[in-house]
Amino acid sequence: MQSRAIEKREQLLLGAAAVFDEVGYSGATLSLIEQRSGVSRGAMYFQFTTKREIADAVIDEQHRASSRLTEAAAATGAGPIEQLVMMSHGLARQILDDPLVRGGIRLTMELAFDDSPVHPYLGWITVMADLLRQGQSEGIIDAEVDADAAARVLVASYTGTQVVSHVLEARKDLPRRVDDLLRIFLTGIMTPRGRDERERILGARA
Repeated sequence: MQSRAIEKREQLLLGAAAVFDEVGYSGATLSLIEQRSGVSRGAMYFQFTTKREIADAVIDEQHRASSRLTEAAAATGAGPIEQLVMMSHGLARQILDDPLVRGGIRLTMELAFDDSPVHPYLGWITVMADLLRQGQSEGIIDAEVDADAAARVLVASYTGTQVVSHVLEARKDLPRRVDDLLRIFLTGIMTPRGRDERERILGARA
């Protein structure tokens, strides 16, 4: 029974994420989620009682999926700034390929003006700041750069980059736009040694 409940929950969240991605939080209804997921209303209410609870669960699942990029990048043994590049491009791939990630990201942005969960942003800012500090210790990132401030700028810029890519090109150009962002961002905070290694670093993939 527990295994069956887990399967139903995953099925429900995947269907809900697709609905949220397509019509947003305000346009989504429990009826649409029921239809898309194939999970009955009774089974839905066994897991969740409101649309907002479903939305929060989609955001949590999206954050967990994206957090696995950190583990994958670290497992390569690459340097910290290469890992930063790997994670950035890995998230772009998830956005393109995974409806759960797309739905979670749209919800995070749409609910930003209505008591949005902050942990998806804070999690990425913390990880990026730590990688930037490691880059400073390795002589790749300028020691005078405020790593926490730079990480906030990077996360905010990434958010805007994927939104503009969605609006203008239906995200077809997202990998290229992420590369543009990283090139400009990193060039501005790298040491001369870092700039000498820039092209190799920008080519890093998990």
